[in-house]
Amino acid sequence: MTQYYIAVTYDVCERNNLYEDMNEYPLDMSIDIDKQVREFAKTDVAPIIKVFESDTSDLKELRLYKEYKFKEYECGCNQ
Repeated sequence: MTQYYIAVTYDVCERNNLYEDMNEYPLDMSIDIDKQVREFAKTDVAPIIKVFESDTSDLKELRLYKEYKFKEYECGCNQ
């Protein structure tokens, strides 16, 4: 069975109670997933990226596959 994967970038600011999704990116599983996710984080300056998997190409029923956190893109407004 073929699995489909999508990465979703999130903007997060604890001070402003912000936690919102920004962009979705389809993943190419023939390329290193960690490398792809790191590029998405850099592009969107996203501190959190969640990768979801689905059994169907329409991505109707998503399951969390893995969550990535990038300290270098965290909001610094509390400092």
